Amino acid sequence: MSQSVYAAFTSASYLLSITITVQLCLAALMFEAVLPRRSRFVLRFALCAAAIGAVSFFLYRNLMVQSVFKPRSVSLLLEGLDFVVILAMMVGMTLVCSHVSLWTAIFCSTAAYTIQNLASSLTYYCFMILEGTGTSMASPLFIPLNILGVVVVYPICAYLFGGPIRRGGLVEIEDRKMLLMFALVILIAIFFDIENKTLYTNGLALPLVLVLRLVHDIVCVTALAMQFEMLYTRSLETNVATLKRIGDDQKRNYRLVRQSINAVNARLESLRKQVSDAIADGGADAATVDRLVSATRLPGVRVKTGNEALDALLLLKGLVCEQEGVTLSSVADGGALSFMSEEDVYSLIGNAIDNALDAVTKVKDPEKHAIGLVVRRSGDLASINVENYYTGDVHMIDGLPQTTAEDPKGHGLGTRSMRDVAERYGGTVTFSTDGDIFHMNALIPIPE
Repeated sequence: MSQSVYAAFTSASYLLSITITVQLCLAALMFEAVLPRRSRFVLRFALCAAAIGAVSFFLYRNLMVQSVFKPRSVSLLLEGLDFVVILAMMVGMTLVCSHVSLWTAIFCSTAAYTIQNLASSLTYYCFMILEGTGTSMASPLFIPLNILGVVVVYPICAYLFGGPIRRGGLVEIEDRKMLLMFALVILIAIFFDIENKTLYTNGLALPLVLVLRLVHDIVCVTALAMQFEMLYTRSLETNVATLKRIGDDQKRNYRLVRQSINAVNARLESLRKQVSDAIADGGADAATVDRLVSATRLPGVRVKTGNEALDALLLLKGLVCEQEGVTLSSVADGGALSFMSEEDVYSLIGNAIDNALDAVTKVKDPEKHAIGLVVRRSGDLASINVENYYTGDVHMIDGLPQTTAEDPKGHGLGTRSMRDVAERYGGTVTFSTDGDIFHMNALIPIPE
């Protein structure tokens, strides 16, 4: 092979590897943006992208040189294996840059690869229509048409697939069926794509080439839909199981609190009776007995809002807030919540106070260590409002504030549980901020 031909192969390899690497990395960022990131994410991602670009360059140059001498069956296999290597590197990049399992990395990488393939397909269509040839790196339209494919396809995919993930989160994929999806993407998106692009130059009529290309794209879209259907099903299963566990835990905690309060009250009543009996028998000085009786009265034990569940909750949370140096103020008409089960009252308001307590304890000013609760009847609605000071930024996804915990796994479930309780009664829960004050407002219809 002459030096000039080899140099041409090298130049084409540079252009192709850079183009595909940029497209793949942009597609990967759709998913990396919603994954829990490792430290120094930008540096990790840049190094991985550079590694993919370097490997793709050497693979493409090797492929182009070998394609001069090898039969089509061999060059097809070699080209397909080259792309398999790049796809495997994308899986590795996701694992290096994000805290995810292997299966989730496979999910994100195959989805990103398929999206890039759809963009490349649009570029191919444009070349066929404008120049009557397949994608040509020698054409001055190569860069503009590749940019067009990204500009058109990526926003659509980001809206259809990235949007739901940003709103609902990307749950951990632990399904071994993902390996089948991985194989499907390899066989269809890689080998079918490679072979399809040679059909026109091999003499197949243009209409048939376009039809086969359309079939390829339909299969790619179907593969994406199958992947996200798997994700959606997994997300539903996870949310249902999590909410059930939260509900069961809250019911159990509520029963324990009620039992504890009843036991304390019973013990105090017994003690007061003993003291009263001692007075009647003349066995103690009246002033001393009064002091003893007064000492047996614990603040808050006799909270009376008209709702036993709310009484128990305010007692428990009041004691916790007192220990944390936080003032819990409440104006509550418990009767407005009489239509709700005790467990749901405990769950909805308990989670709201827990979140507020977690927020105010991070505020440096002790004067702002305060939580306000208002429960009242507003027409035919039960209104619940919890206010507290906070520091930092509040990020909302799908109307729910996102946890600020370093490890988000297992956190941020309380707000979902609150929404679930309110919606079960036909109500709504909204979260908002006003300066440095955070508001939780729930409106629930009161049955007639």
